[in-house]
Amino acid sequence: MALRRKRLKVAVACLPCRRKKVKCDGSTPVCSCCRESGLAGECSYAKRHNADGPVRRREGVFESVDGSRFSTGDLSVGPNEFHDPPVESQGADAMNGVTGDPAETREVFGNSSAGAFMRQLQAAADSRLDPSQSITPQPEFRSRKHSFDWDDPRSGQARSSLSRPSLLLPPRGLADALMRAYWDYNWALYPVINRNQVELAYESLWISESSTSLSEGSMSIINTCLAIGCHYCNVLQPQERRAAGDDFFSRAERSSQRIAGFPSIENVQCLLLFGIYLQSTSRVFQCWMVVGQGIRMAQSIGIHLQCASDSGSVAQREYRRRTWHGCVWLNCVLSATFGRPGMIQKWLFHSTPLPSMIDDEFFDAQEQGSEIRPDGRPCTIAFTVKAIELYQILDDLLVYLYLTPPRNEQQETRLTHILELDGRIQRWRSSLPQHLRNQSAPGGDAVLQRQAIVLRIRFLHVRVLLFRPTVVSYCLRRGDKSYAEKLQSSNNSSISDVMLYECARMCFRSAHELIDTFSRHLNSEDVTGPLPNWWYSVLYIYTATTIVLMERFLETRDGSTKESTSEQTWHNALRILECYSLVAEQPKRCIAALEILYQKFFVGNANNNSNHPLGENKVAQNLDSDPISTGQHLDISEEDLFSSWLDDSIWMNPVPGISNYMAGPPTF
Repeated sequence: MALRRKRLKVAVACLPCRRKKVKCDGSTPVCSCCRESGLAGECSYAKRHNADGPVRRREGVFESVDGSRFSTGDLSVGPNEFHDPPVESQGADAMNGVTGDPAETREVFGNSSAGAFMRQLQAAADSRLDPSQSITPQPEFRSRKHSFDWDDPRSGQARSSLSRPSLLLPPRGLADALMRAYWDYNWALYPVINRNQVELAYESLWISESSTSLSEGSMSIINTCLAIGCHYCNVLQPQERRAAGDDFFSRAERSSQRIAGFPSIENVQCLLLFGIYLQSTSRVFQCWMVVGQGIRMAQSIGIHLQCASDSGSVAQREYRRRTWHGCVWLNCVLSATFGRPGMIQKWLFHSTPLPSMIDDEFFDAQEQGSEIRPDGRPCTIAFTVKAIELYQILDDLLVYLYLTPPRNEQQETRLTHILELDGRIQRWRSSLPQHLRNQSAPGGDAVLQRQAIVLRIRFLHVRVLLFRPTVVSYCLRRGDKSYAEKLQSSNNSSISDVMLYECARMCFRSAHELIDTFSRHLNSEDVTGPLPNWWYSVLYIYTATTIVLMERFLETRDGSTKESTSEQTWHNALRILECYSLVAEQPKRCIAALEILYQKFFVGNANNNSNHPLGENKVAQNLDSDPISTGQHLDISEEDLFSSWLDDSIWMNPVPGISNYMAGPPTF
């Protein structure tokens, strides 16, 4: 007698099989019945079937760098600490946005997507079924359609064992110094991560007596914070900071490799941190791509939508806003830096309100933002809000002046647009809170002082970019005798000619003030100070120095013999770049590029030309020896001269962000 085959029992049948009341083997991602029936795209489960069983956690005792021991396993993170992202969408199609059960995903697909249409059909079909046959999503999923709580009961699905390199820690004193440097110098400018939750997760690494089960996303964020902190921490020697930062960042990358496919607000913040750190490296493509991934992930979970942004507690609302506008900010920065169109459409800049001026300590006490906190002190997040506003103006500036193909416009038309942009910049400056206008902070607060200085530097940099096209145009016109005569004759000069002259002068003044600000505040010994990140600082200094070089050239060509401030500013700029060369290679390339521009603009006196060829690096030999003082300039046409200046951007290709700023600006 043949043995009767035992009936296969499964915990959960898929939705199509349950509707058709046929046997289902419960296979994931597609059961055998749906595969054979050609319904693979519809096969999904009302409650995800975990065929692999619970995720195992590797337990063991690890040692930190200083020899202290800690173990991995079951560390209680608590209800308000980090949790891993939700499960990956089931049956989702990358091109069409087709999903299986809508309750199984937090991803947001617009009305034009095929997935939205499929959900409408499914809802219509369910409405025609007997209630006993209709599969109703469980309440916890249905209620979370636009909820992005940190506590996700499914987040454990994404947990996995942490590798030993990810958990290695430096000595406690050094780790604390690095984290403190991150909070004071980077987070104070870019608060894209939840400080309270990260601090709790960080502390749990040291106080656990038994084991730790922090998510890989949490460890990745902590390691990236340590990596960024290396660039600011004066405990490390300047020459050691880059290598130390790269070491922590490599650990962060290893921790993040297995969570990239799980969209969550925590992972968006992690990717934004990656983008911030990668700006300090030469990994241009990876920086561009990782920020793009963060933007797409943010949109997929809907934090760009106002309805989602306004839900939840004040803390949740504000960090969703900060995260989305962190995406907007980095989109503008990289678009400017790489000279590429941004990924975020203009209307999405305002799809969710800007973060409120509420510091983290007052989430429970404040509903509405204010420049002054309840304790009477200035709000530190006010800097972030005003910085985002400035970058939105910068985005418009870049699109019109640098990214849009040249148009045949009259000089007056272009000057009108520049005046409009400058008017927006001036209105923004007038709207600054008082503590962000004065570079001497109230009560000697170092964070507030740095915020005011950084915001002033950014303001000057934007003004340099705004007026730089007029500098090139003005320099080319200065060779025309009729133009010079018109400027000297008030009766014959046009308003546009005078405006062109004044715009160029304002560009020169902004460049001087920017470099002077760095000269006053940069500590040349440990390369620290209340200034922007060094990679932004190098970009700002380089851009301003090229303008100063143009000014000095004009003075020399006009036969000016008196000592000029542009000469001293030029030397100061090179010294600043030399200081930053202690922490990275990029400033050295900037110095080399500037010296080549310098040599193309000027040569030594005529008697020494044969002994000092054009390519000789005289500036590197002696910064105090300036061939500009001889009053000689190259015997080439001005058209060739400025064409060479703009074409020399290729020297900055290894430096993220420099080359595209040197791309030829439109002339009038």
